Amino acid sequence: MTLSPDASVAGEIAAVNLVRNDFVPELSYHLEEPVKSGQLIVNLRAEAAPDVLGTTVREGLAAAAKKFPNLTATLDHLEHFRPGKPTPTHRIKRLPA
Repeated sequence: MTLSPDASVAGEIAAVNLVRNDFVPELSYHLEEPVKSGQLIVNLRAEAAPDVLGTTVREGLAAAAKKFPNLTATLDHLEHFRPGKPTPTHRIKRLPA
């Protein structure tokens, strides 16, 4: 996830990364000052049906809004899809032993 404050002059961001489900989230960039408004981008790649992932993101935002009453979140854009099967341009053939 990446949070970009609306009032950012120098392009500061906060970013949280989680690369495996048996790891803990890591804050790779942080903001020095509190944020009044901004844009949150969630880039999620997981083994689940696209509609399940989309629903989970919507439910997570709704739960955050209930937990933090001063938080207002508007979902402006959502894409959820299953990428196509890769089609490699080149294949390396195994050499005989």
